[in-house]
Amino acid sequence: MDKTIQQIINRAKKDRSVLAVAVFGSYARKEKYRDIDICVFLKPREYSELVISQKRVEYIPEDERYDVQIFQQLPLYIQKRILSEAQILYCKNEDELYDLYFACIRDFDHFEHIYEGYLKAVENG
Repeated sequence: MDKTIQQIINRAKKDRSVLAVAVFGSYARKEKYRDIDICVFLKPREYSELVISQKRVEYIPEDERYDVQIFQQLPLYIQKRILSEAQILYCKNEDELYDLYFACIRDFDHFEHIYEGYLKAVENG
């Protein structure tokens, strides 16, 4: 496994607030890539934006080829995309991760008609 990804996983193993680590994007799809997208899933609970931002900074490696995101900080439509293509590299609790996946899918189902309307409005100018 990639050394930088392994360092992120090792950090996550010691971090009580982290639930899972995954790769997504072109790297996960095994396509040509410029960067490696990594998603850190926090355990389900309420987090302030400040706490999530601080957590993201903790996980950003010096190598600019790695783009680390915190799942809970991403827009819902990006969360949904990550769920469809993520390769989970490390998970502390599969049941909690499943619950997080299910909640995201449920929330997106409620939001999807608004999102689709927005995309059509943008397309039609």
